[in-house]
Amino acid sequence: MNIAHPQNLLRSLRPDPAQGRPFQRFWRATGFSPGELLLTPEMKRTLTLLAGTPLKGVHYLRPHYMLNMIVAKGGDSYDFALFDEAMDVMVENGFLPCFEIMGNPSNSFDFNSEGWEPRWRDLVTQIVERSVERYGMENVSQWMFESWNEPDSAWWTAGAPAFMRYYDACVAGVEAVSKDLVIGGAGTCKTMSPLFKAFVQHLDTGTNFLTGEAPRADFISIHEKGVTYHVEDLQPDTLALIERERLAINHIRENHPRLAHIPIVNNECDPQVGWWHHHSWHATAYCPAIITKIIDQHQRLHTDAGVPFDLLFNDNGFMGSWGQRTQYTLIGGRSVAMAQSEHVTDLEKLKAREEDHDNFTLIKKPALTVMEMLAQLGSTRFPMPDLTPDTEGPGAIVTQHDEGTRAAVLYNSRDAIRVSGMDRVTLELPETEGAWDVLVMQLNDIDGTPFSEWEKSGVRLDPNSKEARESEALNELERLGYPSRDAMTAMRAKAEPHEKLRQTMAGPLKLDLELPLPSATLVIARKAASEAPVAPQPKATRTGGAAGAETIVSWPDPGEVGLCFEVGVTRDGEITALTPHPILANVYTVDGTDDVFVRSVSLGGTRSDWVAAGETSA
Repeated sequence: MNIAHPQNLLRSLRPDPAQGRPFQRFWRATGFSPGELLLTPEMKRTLTLLAGTPLKGVHYLRPHYMLNMIVAKGGDSYDFALFDEAMDVMVENGFLPCFEIMGNPSNSFDFNSEGWEPRWRDLVTQIVERSVERYGMENVSQWMFESWNEPDSAWWTAGAPAFMRYYDACVAGVEAVSKDLVIGGAGTCKTMSPLFKAFVQHLDTGTNFLTGEAPRADFISIHEKGVTYHVEDLQPDTLALIERERLAINHIRENHPRLAHIPIVNNECDPQVGWWHHHSWHATAYCPAIITKIIDQHQRLHTDAGVPFDLLFNDNGFMGSWGQRTQYTLIGGRSVAMAQSEHVTDLEKLKAREEDHDNFTLIKKPALTVMEMLAQLGSTRFPMPDLTPDTEGPGAIVTQHDEGTRAAVLYNSRDAIRVSGMDRVTLELPETEGAWDVLVMQLNDIDGTPFSEWEKSGVRLDPNSKEARESEALNELERLGYPSRDAMTAMRAKAEPHEKLRQTMAGPLKLDLELPLPSATLVIARKAASEAPVAPQPKATRTGGAAGAETIVSWPDPGEVGLCFEVGVTRDGEITALTPHPILANVYTVDGTDDVFVRSVSLGGTRSDWVAAGETSA
């Protein structure tokens, strides 16, 4: 049942230019498990598409169990072939690893025994040295090295004392290459767990087991989420998430004040625990709205209160379906659920991989589209104290770029899944006299989502069911449980933000905005310019797909806030855009093998010439 939320009266939002504060885009990170997925064609294509998020809107990746792909050959000798291949997929797509030193090469370490620590330190040193040799110190110096994921859970079974020695060996191994590299932990998942307390105690008063020096952490990582895992749609409680983080922060401040300056990282911050459970709101506007709300809460309630909160990861880099906690819906391909949920690495199977296949399709979900919108935010933020988004009404992250471009993301979100309604606001942007180019984009359920298009397609069969395999009354695609090519094209178009306004306006700017509940809305304003934008340089890669051949077209990120693109194909002798509005991303998937063209669209709507995409090999 959907509960209507009363329409609120028009409210005015006016940031105070004198209250601007430095602002970091601290949320540009995601994760998944296990690392071996990087060797599959599904994840390789996922990262190809994810790399098209503009302005490095997703920059850090945090996969689990990377060390399980290393084969121990005896002594200090290891085979890194599979590990290297997986690392290449991340780094060559432009991502920075949050490198969990997690896994056990060929199960050659017994963490419950004694004397393994020097060999573990030497393995870590080999990994770091190898990374520097392959990718360069300039790149590796931007990575985050982190300890074993959630050691206060069943993923670490050797106990707290062994974990402290393990952590010390990790630090010693990294420092053997360079003390300037970043390392931290412990990535605990239970609020105020004994292992978390033991870890910060060790950092404060302990001694590194191997070096005899004071323990070191460049960040302290914890995991807190909105609500526990459950097969039902439990209501996320975002303020409770903040409060549980605050318990850890206050424990450090009160009991270990010497550590209070160390940045805090929540590198699994999601509305609900359990990526694999199906909650249909993952495919609706509720998801981008609550993601934006959680980001804003961390800025207002932590950073503005003096907490050194450095980075916020979501954990939705998995591969799955509409209702699962993923950035794309995977249609077709092989089942990957077992590897992700049970974290089993079968090295023999990995080394004897079957031929790569490409009979699958990836459809972008709102959780990723909102990252494209958030990427547009600037380096100075203006607090909005008159808003009360934690209890009622919309919220807003209002920013300015160094060169003067204004960028804001407004959200309308409640900690209640089945609530709808409409709020109206007037956003006033001070010091905007003269002519300004203005763009307003929105994600909402009223204008439709890829999921709503999938529902229209009428395909409901589980492709693995007996009925689907034996039915002859359906066409081939429906028999497989896949939407048609036209339905795929419609879903892709709905994955992009809906353009509400693009025009040149006279200042001072006052924008009347309707904010459906739930929704996320992007506003960008820049001094008006008449020149045409620089044309993109697109390339096209032909691949297979669930509904036949597909073409992935991508182009280098121009690094310009608010620059959009149109992707088109030839229809009746003319180039026709495939989406109703220009897109923010630097990548798009076209169903079919038609020649593809791309052009740039400026903030004010001026378009470059169409440019044909040059073809490359997959």
